[in-house]
Amino acid sequence: MRVVEIKRLKDGLFGDPKTGWSAYPFMFGFGGEKGADLRGVHVVAIYPGQTRGNHYHEHAKELLFIFSGNGVFYWEEDGVLMEHPVSGSPAVITVQPGVRHAFTNTGDTTVYLLALRDGEFDPRSPDVVSSKLV
Repeated sequence: MRVVEIKRLKDGLFGDPKTGWSAYPFMFGFGGEKGADLRGVHVVAIYPGQTRGNHYHEHAKELLFIFSGNGVFYWEEDGVLMEHPVSGSPAVITVQPGVRHAFTNTGDTTVYLLALRDGEFDPRSPDVVSSKLV
């Protein structure tokens, strides 16, 4: 099983590039499995030079739609630090439960991403385990 899946969104998905774009990043979804609970949606801003994440989720699968900015997405796979540069076109990254991950903003503008998890977020039991990766 792949622990991280990265998909570039196809150009035709966004409409007319002259006037702007709209995206349906979650049409890739969770592979036909139980979908994300919309109460688990959150928006993340990562400032230039900063890293967010450095955690994993014991139970939740997470879907990240990175739609603005440049950076590097990191994850651990079989004990090896993996990385994927993100720049230009939006990307959707699916992270399986138990996979340590982080994102570092390497650009000079704020990175914005939308995150979904396949379950409701409960602040009393957030299913976020801190784990320094980068």
